[in-house]
Amino acid sequence: MKRKIQTALLILTLTFIWGHSLVPADTSSLESGRVLELLRPVLETLLGAGNVSEYLVRKMAHFTEFAALGFQLALFLPPLRGPRRVLRAVEMGFFAAFLDESIQLLTEDRSGRLQDVWIDTAGVLFGALVALAVWHASRRTPDR
Repeated sequence: MKRKIQTALLILTLTFIWGHSLVPADTSSLESGRVLELLRPVLETLLGAGNVSEYLVRKMAHFTEFAALGFQLALFLPPLRGPRRVLRAVEMGFFAAFLDESIQLLTEDRSGRLQDVWIDTAGVLFGALVALAVWHASRRTPDR
């Protein structure tokens, strides 16, 4: 049952990521603009007024959705240990990012960017490392 849930979550995450790549540029820009207005107060508190843009929100979205993918991949993979588990998750995440940007090449008014593949891959690495940390923390027994 656990494996089926993990598989379903991975499929949903990839569907979300790749589905957004099929959205036309103007629709995607409107969506990013709405998210920007929602996040602007918080981000400007952290980054300063005038330092928040739609570009930043779009790159944060890339990083965040692929961090979720990396977290899921690291937990989903067969019992590899430590760095091998993270490396495998990053390999698979890189491939997903490459496909994501390739899909955008097929979408009207969109362009695939190598920069985004690297941002996505960094997100996967971050998510996989968080998953590894959570896994290790859950395995530790408290000192008594």
